[in-house]
Amino acid sequence: MEHAIALFPVLYTFFMTWQLIEFFAADLIVQRAANAAVRAAAVVLPDDPNAFGRDSDMHEYAGMRREYVQRAAELVLMAAGNIEDNVTVDLSGNFSEHELITAEVRVNFRCAASWANAVCGGQPTRTIAARSTYPYQGARFSYDSI
Repeated sequence: MEHAIALFPVLYTFFMTWQLIEFFAADLIVQRAANAAVRAAAVVLPDDPNAFGRDSDMHEYAGMRREYVQRAAELVLMAAGNIEDNVTVDLSGNFSEHELITAEVRVNFRCAASWANAVCGGQPTRTIAARSTYPYQGARFSYDSI
């Protein structure tokens, strides 16, 4: 009888610790995904539209290239098995020379142990958000001198 009484608190503590470690690991992975997304935005978005056969202004072209920013975050998030597929990447900032760009990544973390679910507050999922800021790496493209 003593084993039965002592086993439950030990198991509960074990599963709570396990879930907390998974949550903090997912939080670190989401932060890394935000870094990858903002780096992709700072490097990929400034690519010259004319080099890709596009003859549009930079802001329209940046909208076309945001799929690469989303994909950069999703590739990093594949490292965490307990993150749902609905990834949201929001970019903000001024896409001009010497300005800062911010990427915010939001994902839903799935809690594994439903009976030891203090990490998610009794809910099946908990939102994890991370933000990262990089300087815009754009260049001024001019074809007058060629």
